[in-house]
Amino acid sequence: MANSSTGINTLSDIPLLGINLGSHANARQIVPGEAGTHYFWPSRDTITLWVKQRGVRLIRFPFEVQRAIGLTSEGLPGQGASLDTTFVSKWKEMLGWIREDSNGQAKIIPDPHHYMRLMRYETSSGKMTGRLLPANQAGNQGNKWKATEPVLINDNNSISGAAWTAIHLANFHQKLVQSCDDPMVLGWGLANEPYEQTDDASATDYITEEGMKTLYINTINTVLKYLRNSSKKPVFICGLHYASARSWERYSGDLQSRIVDPANSIVWEVHGYGDYNGSSSGAYASNNDKIAANVFTDTVFGPMFTYAAHNKMATYIGEVGIPSTDAARTALKNLLDRLVTEKVPATLWITGPGSDGEKMSLDRPDQAATVSLVMPYFAKRLSHWNYSAS
Repeated sequence: MANSSTGINTLSDIPLLGINLGSHANARQIVPGEAGTHYFWPSRDTITLWVKQRGVRLIRFPFEVQRAIGLTSEGLPGQGASLDTTFVSKWKEMLGWIREDSNGQAKIIPDPHHYMRLMRYETSSGKMTGRLLPANQAGNQGNKWKATEPVLINDNNSISGAAWTAIHLANFHQKLVQSCDDPMVLGWGLANEPYEQTDDASATDYITEEGMKTLYINTINTVLKYLRNSSKKPVFICGLHYASARSWERYSGDLQSRIVDPANSIVWEVHGYGDYNGSSSGAYASNNDKIAANVFTDTVFGPMFTYAAHNKMATYIGEVGIPSTDAARTALKNLLDRLVTEKVPATLWITGPGSDGEKMSLDRPDQAATVSLVMPYFAKRLSHWNYSAS
């Protein structure tokens, strides 16, 4: 079968469980935004707490692309723009802290958190409006940030003709490797949670399910073609429909045969949450004390475990998290024990400065019992990636 996982057979001693340091991707509608107000880099104290004191050795780092590269007057990334020097500097500073606190043993997955979309300055009738956001929409910084709108990474996202397309995303990834690679980088995330937008045909990012599948496959194949000139490390490729684990076969079943990696080193990334209402949105809006003990093992990720084993797919749970209830913790513990058997690593959503507004944030005081539950799993290791020896 195409894209079997033989290219990652050499990887061993893989951390079972880690975290998402996800606050750099906050408030992506503010372009580019201000560090410390709209988004946050991990602090030295954050790294000390999670890496040194709690023993985390697997880190997914979601970051906002438009804060990592020079922008045009439309707010889009420049077609030939260099990486932002502050981004590179802060990345290297963070790596230095992680290296010091883990003796270089940590593994990091940079994740461009773009959903196959960019944020363009707001337009009307083919022209930029120039509208500025009021303070209540801009982190109390009124009349400083332009209103934005989502546009797809495709040939039509620019009103001036300077579109940012698959080839420009591929060039961005090559620059990321050149400036940000490190022995601790386990591999490269290629996109986060691509999804169809069918609710409003007038939306600037409108796209059908089949349209997103075609766009995504073509874009990722272009990125892989060029990325493999710079790096042979594994790539982490999300499924469609928000990387849905429970709906992988429905939305993403043919990705394995249609996405071609010259290095033959794909890890298929899935996400899933255990909302009582079955939405798997991660909002955990109600009835969190009634979350079923088997919601993760049977409903959210169970079908994916079976599908991955049958199709010999190396798989990774990039995002999973819970609210602070005993029922949710029981469900999470059952999943963590299942991960050992399935040889599937996972990173918990979410930690880091600016994350404590989310129910799933492990930095919230009410999540102390969850932290106690997961800490022993940080020390566990997998001998090889799931199904990679098949």
